[in-house]
Amino acid sequence: KDVSDPGFNVDQKQIELQLELWRDKSLYAYQAQAVCMTRLLHEIKTLRTQVTSQKEQIKALTSDLEKAHKTNLQMEKIFLDYKLKKNFELLDMNCINTAGASPVQWDSAAEEFKQIEQQFMKSMEQESRLKNIQFVVTSVLKANLSEDTREMVEGCMNSMQEPMYRTIMYYCGGLNCAERLQHIIETGFSKEDFSDGIYGQGLYFSPNASTACMLSVPGLILVANVCIGNTETVMTKNRERDSASNGFDSILVPGRLCDEASFPNSRIAQEYVIFSPLQALPVGLLMYRSTASSDHSHEGSHHASH
Repeated sequence: KDVSDPGFNVDQKQIELQLELWRDKSLYAYQAQAVCMTRLLHEIKTLRTQVTSQKEQIKALTSDLEKAHKTNLQMEKIFLDYKLKKNFELLDMNCINTAGASPVQWDSAAEEFKQIEQQFMKSMEQESRLKNIQFVVTSVLKANLSEDTREMVEGCMNSMQEPMYRTIMYYCGGLNCAERLQHIIETGFSKEDFSDGIYGQGLYFSPNASTACMLSVPGLILVANVCIGNTETVMTKNRERDSASNGFDSILVPGRLCDEASFPNSRIAQEYVIFSPLQALPVGLLMYRSTASSDHSHEGSHHASH
């Protein structure tokens, strides 16, 4: 049909403009989508960078915290080594080993036990949680070991890396079997007394009486002369551990109570672990009672099992 016919009235120019408009609108929409996708991609890259940076910062902070904790433990060991050297004559177990040989030597042994009692009460008084409680040692059962047992212990200690590093500490065990404590002061330690602890299978000791009281029988605490020798500082938990690393005689760990809310001072919770029962010589079993400010007596009010 002829386009000049009035019945076929089409404005070609208008159609071309309409097509141009649609093309422009499609281009604008595509460009807007492209810009949006570009922005999203940029945001994703930025977020990934931030997450990576935060992970690195967390890792660095965790590493710094572990280093600081380990340094603190090492400083504690250095201080203990210094104290051991300065007080070696006091800590030498010979005066206790020969205590029962004759009546003449009993006075010296009695003085030694008096000092042990005083050290126990002083250690308990220094614990901030127990400031309103007074502790009194009611009696002491002196260890009654055979000469053969003492000689075996002495022989083991002398064969260690650092045989001179011996100190009085408190046994952190026996919580579930009070009869074992009596048996220990009569026959010495054995593998039967090992604790299946989170830092290994061995005998756990603490220089802090309050820590040992949390892990021992209420009202009873066993005192021992422990040869810690060359001590390794260990932070990692390992229930399968059954010895210290080569060249070391014992390990110093943060302690089984270090995560307890009642132990805000991590230093107090620290424990020494030995893996031979012949590294420790029982000295005596202290029986104590605690009296609160209200004058009501009670025994072993603070305990935990680990």
